[in-house]
Amino acid sequence: MADQPLFRPWGVVDPRFWAGAETDDPADGSPAGDFPAENAVAVDDAATVSDGIAGQLAEIQAAAAVDLARANILAEELDATTTAAHGEAHIETIRVREVRAYLTLLTGHHESAVAWYLHVVRLHAGLHGPEHPETDLAVRRAYSMWKALPAPDAVRVADDLIEVFTEVKGAGIQAVPRMREHLQQL
Repeated sequence: MADQPLFRPWGVVDPRFWAGAETDDPADGSPAGDFPAENAVAVDDAATVSDGIAGQLAEIQAAAAVDLARANILAEELDATTTAAHGEAHIETIRVREVRAYLTLLTGHHESAVAWYLHVVRLHAGLHGPEHPETDLAVRRAYSMWKALPAPDAVRVADDLIEVFTEVKGAGIQAVPRMREHLQQL
């Protein structure tokens, strides 16, 4: 695994990301493309996080570069305080959980990472609705993460993703046939 490139489902996480600095510009002009990780959508002003959370997320990013265990502890602590302050159905809590999903992936715990990513997809769908760009982006991230998994792991967790993507609809409906096509190639 050490010789494989580091997979970043949404690029480098920094405060600009959480402030909604990325835009949706798929290379092929389609609304979903092939769900590449670099496709992102701008978030509306209501979906941005506070400077305090953005700073803490940047601290987690910096920690992850040198010590994943420490980054996971920081993310878990931030998740607990954010959830206590706002509940699960709040954009700041969801953003922290997106980071937890990514950190879990970096540690190589693929099934747990899938569970986190799907949890985030459901949270976005519940908060914004299935057709919202945030929900679409969460589906794209989950799909991109899944597609980069080693074949045995991808096959083992595919049914969970297909179930949630079908449930969520929106971009999920576009992801399901792509997943099935990719599964046939594995």
